[in-house]
Amino acid sequence: MRVVRLVTAICIAPWLWVACSGGDSDTAIVGASGNGGDGGGAAASGRGGDVGKAGQRNDAGRAGDAGRSNAGGAGGTLGTGGASGSNGGGSTSQGGSIGPSCRPAGTYCTWDIADECCSGSCDGDSCCGFLGDSCPDGHGCCSGSCINGTCQCPPGTLDCGNGCVDIEWNENACGDCTTRCGVNALCENSQCICDPSLFDAQFYELCDGGCFNTHFDDQHCGDCDTACRGGKECSGSQCECPNGTLDCGSGCVDITANPQHCGSCAEVCDASEDCVTYQCQCKVGLFRCGGVCVNRLTDKNNCGTCGTVCGGMKTCQNGICSN
Repeated sequence: MRVVRLVTAICIAPWLWVACSGGDSDTAIVGASGNGGDGGGAAASGRGGDVGKAGQRNDAGRAGDAGRSNAGGAGGTLGTGGASGSNGGGSTSQGGSIGPSCRPAGTYCTWDIADECCSGSCDGDSCCGFLGDSCPDGHGCCSGSCINGTCQCPPGTLDCGNGCVDIEWNENACGDCTTRCGVNALCENSQCICDPSLFDAQFYELCDGGCFNTHFDDQHCGDCDTACRGGKECSGSQCECPNGTLDCGSGCVDITANPQHCGSCAEVCDASEDCVTYQCQCKVGLFRCGGVCVNRLTDKNNCGTCGTVCGGMKTCQNGICSN
């Protein structure tokens, strides 16, 4: 290094970066290239007194030294290392940090730049995050609420796969995401209850699928699990055969007009009889004589009337004994 008294400093040679000062002072130092040939830097104060040293090939600039070998430092009273870069002169006095690649939840946005938000969503004035995303500003959640710096479902709600769902007063998610209260039921404080406004509400019981009147419901007779079978109906919480029928072992049967169970399970009508209003009666055109049904128009033992017998070779024709 050589110091020369000069009135005016002259900067020459484009491959050297020289910081010059006016006035009668010591000359600024010309920065020599660092080891490896990358550009160095030089700096001087306004009066040309204190000078940074020539750059050395190193990984980071130091206060008072010129920039590192692959980035030159801007001049000051003490030269400061420049930001990293490719071979050649640097343009900044010290290295800068790289900013976020997207806008976090709670930061300003408009609909037009919603895609710059980390979540890809903007609520109109700020970026908003989804459940599990951070919300450092205390707001900015697309789903849920900002709780302790995170987008979460507030108390009384749960994430049921499509955002936060009310589980306190929701008949389709009562207490959890899967409980459905069903028919005639309400959800109150996360519990399914039978609707108290129902007619005969005192007879309703909460079962799978909802609330049912166990006093009269054929599928929930007396309790949730008893279903009436075989034609029986629920009456007074009991499965019973309806009027006009009896349970004859295989379910309820009509005893008003069934010739196999006429008036009772055991009463069977004769082939010549029909069951009419709980009783076996002779079929149309027949009359009962001696406990059996006969055709008094043709029966020679009951010809025209019960007990009239056609003697000899006579036959009964149209209720008259004839030869």
